[in-house]
Amino acid sequence: MSSRGIRGAAAGAMPVAQARIAYSVGRLERALRRRLALVTRRFGLTVAQYTALSVLHARGALSNAELARRSFVSPQAMNELLAALARARMIVRRPDERHGRIVQMTLTPRGARTLAGCDAAVAAVEERMLAELSQAARARLRENLRRCIAALER
Repeated sequence: MSSRGIRGAAAGAMPVAQARIAYSVGRLERALRRRLALVTRRFGLTVAQYTALSVLHARGALSNAELARRSFVSPQAMNELLAALARARMIVRRPDERHGRIVQMTLTPRGARTLAGCDAAVAAVEERMLAELSQAARARLRENLRRCIAALER
């Protein structure tokens, strides 16, 4: 055993192969977020803004609270994020026809074009991340992640 292995074992360090899954998920999240930040920045977006545009594209018009919940940010942070997207003419805000105090956000054509370009770049990052996994392994990963999320949200 190398002196490094002895020190690690003596200190109670866990071998890399046995690292906590939570630690590995955290490392993946940080690495992915760094890559996504580099990609989204090229389109003048933050990762949070990209997420909000993606959610609006997928779900249609949403209120600030709904969009914040689906984008993993607080309503206050979403207000600032939406103000920046509105200034950049990527979204429009309109009063909800059923609830006068609720404002609905929708993508503008400019927002949709920006999102489309950014989506292609994000897909390339995702492909790089998954390059060593077969299609079956990708499907298992997606399902296992879904199960982990569901278990923690119960």
